[in-house]
Amino acid sequence: MTFSLRLTADLTLALAARAMSSKQGHPPILQLSPGTDFQIAVASSSLQEEWIGSPHSGNLVSRSRSPILWIAGAEPLDYPEVARFTNALAASGRSVFLETSGVSLKRRLHEFQPSSRFYFAVRFDSFDPAPEESNSHDGAFRIGMEAIRMARLAGFFACAHLEVPPDAGVHSPEKLHAEITKRGVDGSLITSSVVSPDFAKTVNGLRRRLLSWRWAVLSRLVESVALPAASRDSRQIDRQSVSESQSASFEEGTEAG
Repeated sequence: MTFSLRLTADLTLALAARAMSSKQGHPPILQLSPGTDFQIAVASSSLQEEWIGSPHSGNLVSRSRSPILWIAGAEPLDYPEVARFTNALAASGRSVFLETSGVSLKRRLHEFQPSSRFYFAVRFDSFDPAPEESNSHDGAFRIGMEAIRMARLAGFFACAHLEVPPDAGVHSPEKLHAEITKRGVDGSLITSSVVSPDFAKTVNGLRRRLLSWRWAVLSRLVESVALPAASRDSRQIDRQSVSESQSASFEEGTEAG
């Protein structure tokens, strides 16, 4: 698995933004909602120049200096303008993640443009029992893995997003991560599905065991956006992650995990 140089640079900027967020008001990751933000984008005749690039447009993206953008919702691929929206965001010079279940990716993939700034984040949220042990979850697992396979064959980056629920079995996330990793993926994100200090310790432990430190830090930043109430508690965790990894260089272009 890899962590590209561009994403490494944007992660560095995101961590710096996190340190300054209380003063400048720029979150390290900006989450965009398909329902609201796509409608604003469609209203513009020139998405790249007028909606994203213009400092006078008044929209959230142009006003924010967040180096990483996270597009999420019930299913972003259900929105007709999602590809146009995403392509323009990636071309604007920030790292963009589009979260999807993968169900509609085959019929929409041709609308997207491969970019070193863009990742499909395929969501996996079924953990117990493990995929190979249950026909009920095998369909979702196969759809997700097929989406990752198709995206990578078409020249896109694709990562797995494991959103862990409190009722997941003790070893289920490890088994699912192992299945995903051995079949090929550019990276993995692990986040909690609920705001819970006690459960956060469990998820932090999973990240330490299963992810490289860059993907672990990025997972925490994504979680702070997906679970806003948890962002205050995660700041110290993020700083600790960086401190523990002082021997690693941000200049490396790839990293396992």
